Amino acid sequence: MQVLRFFFGIIIHFDLICAAIMVFGCVMHFRKPTRKLHRILLFNFIAFSVIYFSPFSRTMLYHLEHRFPQIQAIPSDAKGLILLGGSFSLLESQVGGRPIYNLAGGRVIEFISLARRYPNLPILFTGTSVEVELTKKLFDEMGIESNRVTWENESTNTIGNAYNSYKLVKPKPDDKWVLVTSAFHIPRSVGLFRGAGWNVIAYPVDYHIPSLTPFKLFVGFLDSLNPIAWRLVTAEGASLFNNYITSKSPEFIPR
Repeated sequence: MQVLRFFFGIIIHFDLICAAIMVFGCVMHFRKPTRKLHRILLFNFIAFSVIYFSPFSRTMLYHLEHRFPQIQAIPSDAKGLILLGGSFSLLESQVGGRPIYNLAGGRVIEFISLARRYPNLPILFTGTSVEVELTKKLFDEMGIESNRVTWENESTNTIGNAYNSYKLVKPKPDDKWVLVTSAFHIPRSVGLFRGAGWNVIAYPVDYHIPSLTPFKLFVGFLDSLNPIAWRLVTAEGASLFNNYITSKSPEFIPR
């Protein structure tokens, strides 16, 4: 397992590794240029360029985000709504004394809109104790009634979200719960929740690549999202693989 973590760590941070090798290689080139060094520099330059300057990373993120389709309406027999933590920059939020959002901040914002459209459905929030306190404050400000919400505050990752919430709620096998999280996070979350025994309906929100057209791919050249997309996709892919081989998820890439 340590070997896998090391391997996935290299893949996730491959752009930084390539950049470091190029800098070191350029220094060595001025001291003693060789054909082998030229090849190493060329390979790393190409790999770095693919991640930063090509549509490759954005395309992968698009397919990950659109693995599950958006649903227009929640089924009438749904038992409740589940919101996963992960929307806040915790250190900044604690210092500022109010919610400070991160890259996945859209998930809690869109969830509030969904919760207000379905005021009769109970809500389950699952995350860390700090996230619970921040979300309580936000829900109160946005008019979400506290008696609707069950709080699970012992989870520090998605595996904990799935299994700790299952122990807390004890849903029946036929109970349908709507799982709301960022679109890139939906495949991994659905796999883990299914593995824990939940019957979940995927409700992806917080898209970063809503559409994929030649024009948008072209204007995405040099976009700052490219390296972020690489890290999101490779990190999610590594987790999907790990969850599947450790039997925490019944499918490698859930659909």
